Amino acid sequence: MKERILILGAGYAGSVVANILARTFRNKIARDELEVTVLDKNDININQGGFTFIPFELYTPEDITRPRNKLMSPRVKAFYGDDGEVTALDLRNKEITVKSNKKYGYDYLVIALGCKADISSIPGLANDLNTFYTSIEDAFKVRDLIKNIKGGKVVVSVASMPIPCPGAPVKFTFMLESYLRNVKKVMDDVQLTLLWPQEPIGPSEFNKLVTGELKEKNIEIIRNFQLASVDADKKEVISKNGEKVNYDLLITVPPHKAPEVLIKSGLTDEKGWISADKATLQYRGPAGNYDNVYAIGDLGPVDILKTGIGAHYQAIAVSQNLINDIYGNNIKTPYEGETGCPIVTELETPSTQGRGYIATWKYGVPPAPFTTTKMGWFLYRMYYHIHWDISVKGLF
Repeated sequence: MKERILILGAGYAGSVVANILARTFRNKIARDELEVTVLDKNDININQGGFTFIPFELYTPEDITRPRNKLMSPRVKAFYGDDGEVTALDLRNKEITVKSNKKYGYDYLVIALGCKADISSIPGLANDLNTFYTSIEDAFKVRDLIKNIKGGKVVVSVASMPIPCPGAPVKFTFMLESYLRNVKKVMDDVQLTLLWPQEPIGPSEFNKLVTGELKEKNIEIIRNFQLASVDADKKEVISKNGEKVNYDLLITVPPHKAPEVLIKSGLTDEKGWISADKATLQYRGPAGNYDNVYAIGDLGPVDILKTGIGAHYQAIAVSQNLINDIYGNNIKTPYEGETGCPIVTELETPSTQGRGYIATWKYGVPPAPFTTTKMGWFLYRMYYHIHWDISVKGLF
């Protein structure tokens, strides 16, 4: 019988899995012995990491978007729109329902639906929501706001953890300081504050570098500030422990959660995320234990960092495990926690060199001491262009 692999979500992780499997099983697919199917609610792939750069006009929408059919192997069956938007998951009966009421069966399932901003969970946030985290349009709104900064108190608030790409708010804050100082030349009239919901900012060496840069740049940092509410009239944010901070401009990274369809289908844990084995990424949760179901990317367990680098390595591990499953060799290739976080401490401007670095680590192996460099800036900028032709296609 033909074996069926169904992938929910054609973002970064889902696309990598689909392309690797289509390449590996090209002969089986040609003989109609196996099919790889991908479902997604839209046909445009967005590199969301680029949202951080849009406010500074370092990338355009054309740089960070591609039609999915340009990225997906033609051997993959892809359904978008109403035929691809998942509305229910039934793991027991191996059945997925989509908006058009069409149903898909599977032998192996990969859940890669990402996570979503949960703006309504913070009272008052919707009344003064400025964020670069949710869409290209929102990132452009932030661009227009920072273009008009002449002075006052600018607050960057990270509401809570976990969020996708948790280093991005720090990177944005450093780029904003560099932009206001070297491009707008108004930094002397601006108080820039970062509200961080935890004590450390990443692993030890990452926290060490960031803390030093915050001090050097005179950026105020208030740690353990978990956002509870926003008072747009008073221009005030309040933390869960009652601490209040005033602002003239508020830029917020809202809370995130797994997609509502996963919650309604009873697949998420008490924290609202998909539970999976940290090594095999096989589903382990309230719906039971399913060895034929894998969960990868930003919707995964709370204790697996949600980064693009992590999603890439998870996709590679799951692809290899699916290959092993199909061949029946009983070998498990573990995901070893490979992840990373790019950091930018300075923009490239007429008066400054850009400085960046991509710190990487894995389970039990924290990042080594590092600093940002001019070469790191160029390598990071370059990656956004090779992402489409190499990374998404699973070529490394």
